[in-house]
Amino acid sequence: MLLGIFTILYIMTLAMQIFVPYIVRETIVFGVTVPEQNVKHPALAIAKKRYAQTVGLFGALILMIMFVFYWLLAPSESVQGILLLSCLFGMLAVSMVLYWFNHSQIMKLKMREQWGMNIKQVRAVDLTARSRDEILPWPFYVVPLGVTVFLIIFTILHYDQIPNAIAVHWGPSGAADAWQEKSYFTAIALPLIMLMMQCMMWGTADSIKRSAIRLAINRQQESLESELKTRKLMSWNIALVSYSLTGLLTMLQLSNIYPSMADGKKLLPFFMTFLILIIGSVLVYVWKKRKLRVHYKDNVVSEVMDIDEDRYWKGGLIYMNRQDPSVFVEKRFGVGWTMNFANPRGYIVIGLPLLILLLISIFSF
Repeated sequence: MLLGIFTILYIMTLAMQIFVPYIVRETIVFGVTVPEQNVKHPALAIAKKRYAQTVGLFGALILMIMFVFYWLLAPSESVQGILLLSCLFGMLAVSMVLYWFNHSQIMKLKMREQWGMNIKQVRAVDLTARSRDEILPWPFYVVPLGVTVFLIIFTILHYDQIPNAIAVHWGPSGAADAWQEKSYFTAIALPLIMLMMQCMMWGTADSIKRSAIRLAINRQQESLESELKTRKLMSWNIALVSYSLTGLLTMLQLSNIYPSMADGKKLLPFFMTFLILIIGSVLVYVWKKRKLRVHYKDNVVSEVMDIDEDRYWKGGLIYMNRQDPSVFVEKRFGVGWTMNFANPRGYIVIGLPLLILLLISIFSF
């Protein structure tokens, strides 16, 4: 079971790593801004193809090594977990090394050929875009919070019937494999963790809604449609994660109150459903993102280009721009959004709940 689940996750992660250069904007290549006038430079296509082939080759090799070690050594479940995670991180490390290499090469190419040096940089703005934004409103994210608050109250009211040993970890089979001594704090620790995660997802969705809608100066209508649909899709994904996580953790909490719910492998279907929903939502997002991508058939002939923001991106991965009020922006390499580390509000939206999560974990587990 563990090997099967992990293999699916590994293959899905590997596929995303392979196709990332073909999912992000065409004007962003390995974290580097490429003027629309140069998007069809042959060196860019070669770099993307070489990256995809190399990651795919190393990923397949690591997967085969993982199978060999898994079956030959037949280690304990804990050692199996370490082996599988090591292979996953090994594949991600290979893709990251290749990313840094290509990022450096594209930066050198851009500087050598002076892309954008003699082109006026302009930021496109559509004042009507906000009225068309279809990101889910805040009540969608408040419902899970209400469920969690009710669950905390319910747990306290039924504290006496909770066993002295409270499950705090569940293995691949869905059965609990780690426990803590009962106290009021440990009894509600899981709902508190759920509450913090829900707050992070609500804060992230709200921050994305407030973030700037970035348009391509020479493809304004196409890029606007792409941005609006991408933002809507991301908000649905965040809501789906919030609701599915709430459902799973609620069942785990109820299994502590009613131990008969955890007998045998009764909880396994809930873990599997959660996994399928999360994997499915990611795949749908990637597929839709690919379809919504603005395509350039030829190099654009224009005297203007989009603002080059390379100076705000450290290595093309970390975004730091004090002038940008956006808390979250789309990643330049990868799937999803990343935080503007120069905006203090981001540390409240993400950092504060993470700190509370860490404290809960320390004092309860």
